[in-house]
Amino acid sequence: MKKLSLFYLLSFILIFASCRNFKDLECTGVSGFTVNKINTEGIDANILLKIKNPNRVGFSIYKSEFDIAFSGIGLGKAKLVKRVHIKGNTEETYSFNLKNDFKDINVMDILKLLGSNAASRRGMVEVKGDLRAGKFYLKKKIRVDVKEKIGLN
Repeated sequence: MKKLSLFYLLSFILIFASCRNFKDLECTGVSGFTVNKINTEGIDANILLKIKNPNRVGFSIYKSEFDIAFSGIGLGKAKLVKRVHIKGNTEETYSFNLKNDFKDINVMDILKLLGSNAASRRGMVEVKGDLRAGKFYLKKKIRVDVKEKIGLN
């Protein structure tokens, strides 16, 4: 009897939860790109992405990675290190860490990045990848493709 009532309760919750219509999360832009360390061996940087949740219900962003390019130079993959929770009806900024060595980049591109000229420190940041978000059994991959002109800090 106990198992049967538990089955009915779970079935009832599942039926009504599946009827709810959820909107996709949106990546609204890049709010910052800071370089912690850059030298001939590699780069350590943080990229700040604005993520908007138009739903009443909060979601979690799971470990995700993005391909990052600065002024056409591929910098590697930025990763969200830990899972974060997004509250309902909010737009917040989240930090993704980028660590990469320069083994696949040619020497001229590295010299462009290391240039001390202030004008060369400003360029187009491109973020491409999939954002993994979800709540309980509902999990989605949301495509992120953002291009913004921003300066290196």
